[in-house]
Amino acid sequence: MFHLSGSELLFYGGIAVMIAAVLLTAVCVAVFMFTGQKLKHTLEQEYGKQER
Repeated sequence: MFHLSGSELLFYGGIAVMIAAVLLTAVCVAVFMFTGQKLKHTLEQEYGKQER
């Protein structure tokens, strides 16, 4: 098994948390983009297109 000191454990643990945060951010962006398009389509059907 690996024998890591406390500071090494914090270092590699921090890297793992940062990677997890980046992956979760990518998932959230994808979900919000998909649901945003769906919501925009629904609102356009109910209220018409927005004029600028």
